[in-house]
Amino acid sequence: MFYLDLEKKDGSICTVSFKENQSSLGQKWAAALREIIDRNKPIAQPDRIYNLNDEWNEDKIINKLNECINTINQYIPGTIDFSLTKTMTQADSNKLHHYFEIIRGENDQPNQFYINSPENVKNAIEDYNILIHRWEDLGAPGRIVVHFSEREMFDMELDDYDCWTMNWRPGDVRINYCHKGKPIYDFFKDNDEEIGDDNIRPQTRYSADFCINFNAGPGYIDRYYELWEEHKDFLGNLGYTIDNPRSAVGQGIIGKIVGNPFVVREQIKGSVKILGARYDET
Repeated sequence: MFYLDLEKKDGSICTVSFKENQSSLGQKWAAALREIIDRNKPIAQPDRIYNLNDEWNEDKIINKLNECINTINQYIPGTIDFSLTKTMTQADSNKLHHYFEIIRGENDQPNQFYINSPENVKNAIEDYNILIHRWEDLGAPGRIVVHFSEREMFDMELDDYDCWTMNWRPGDVRINYCHKGKPIYDFFKDNDEEIGDDNIRPQTRYSADFCINFNAGPGYIDRYYELWEEHKDFLGNLGYTIDNPRSAVGQGIIGKIVGNPFVVREQIKGSVKILGARYDET
């Protein structure tokens, strides 16, 4: 059994219990998670609790995004040639995310811009990305993203794609996306016309990072097949097809929380900080 300890604004602590599933990827992820817990690696970005507290609204997100943009542009003027006003749209989010892809690079292979940046700019770049996702999650049932410092990444094998689905459920634990760019489902969902071809990236690697999810997937609705048909030639030229498991469309489900997810969600509402993960042999 795994446990994720969370702290609320009043200092009280609550815990989410969860277990891995029997899929190939679920078993590999659980081994990676136990290993990184044993190494006492801290949670990076421990405030990545989305839509489960009252800390964030659109105005605050926009103000913070503009602060990040100003910090980055003070380092090299014109790096992000865009700013937000009083509202934000999905098209704005797509444009902002594309700038992030340009200035960050991969987690384990950052580009030269990021490598050369001073620490305050590096922090602004990371915060900028999280804020984009905070905006995209407004109004959603909520999720918790657990990202470890210095975590190792592993290549996925064909069997590891068996747990990918569009039918995820509240309370599912899913593997965290560990590339810079967007998987195919996000490309579809966001109607993203800003993304470069190189940044449409189905998941090919995994780590101990994970997400506890309280929403439900859309399933294999007619629109899913229509989108594949509309983009068939474009995605086919990139090497991605609807019947190839390595296209990794949807979410990779690796476990589930213990208990009724709707009850657990109410119990952890108000949490503002991820304290850490632990496990026992139950």
